[in-house]
Amino acid sequence: MVIRMAVYMGAVPTPWGEVYYAVSEKGAVAITTPGQKIADLEELLVRLGLAQAMEDDRSNLHQVGSELLEYFHGERQNFTFPLDEVGTAFQLQVWQALRQVPYGSVNSYKEIAMAIGKPKACRAIGQANAKNPLPIVTPCHRICAADGSLGGFAGGLECKQQLLDFEQKHKGGPHGDTPR
Repeated sequence: MVIRMAVYMGAVPTPWGEVYYAVSEKGAVAITTPGQKIADLEELLVRLGLAQAMEDDRSNLHQVGSELLEYFHGERQNFTFPLDEVGTAFQLQVWQALRQVPYGSVNSYKEIAMAIGKPKACRAIGQANAKNPLPIVTPCHRICAADGSLGGFAGGLECKQQLLDFEQKHKGGPHGDTPR
């Protein structure tokens, strides 16, 4: 017997377009970057094996939408809602390390590789970032190449730069709760 998990969706406005998100009863499972479309969220859910019919997030089970709004208003720097992550053991390890990079800061792929004890895994760190289903919350936009260039980003380099600039502008503001 296959147990189907309900997935609820919502959207929040940002200065650069909508951010769509999906939550299960366990926590946030997927978030798009600003300006992506609902189809991008649906595609991500298929990739994660969560392609069930989505419903509008009227359940109020999670604070995902309100915390994302606070972030995009410059009022939140860390997130407190639960995550329902789907990934390999390595990806989960990388994503946990990404969540330790402070708001308004930038680390390199090499620094993340060192932080997880795999100093030669820079390319694999980039691949794990590319599979990150929870950008913003798991801030892969804060990871750049060792030479200072932006590297890649699922939402595009313009979006990555906008997020980095936004965090620099607001990093002196309220800090929300402690990092996950």
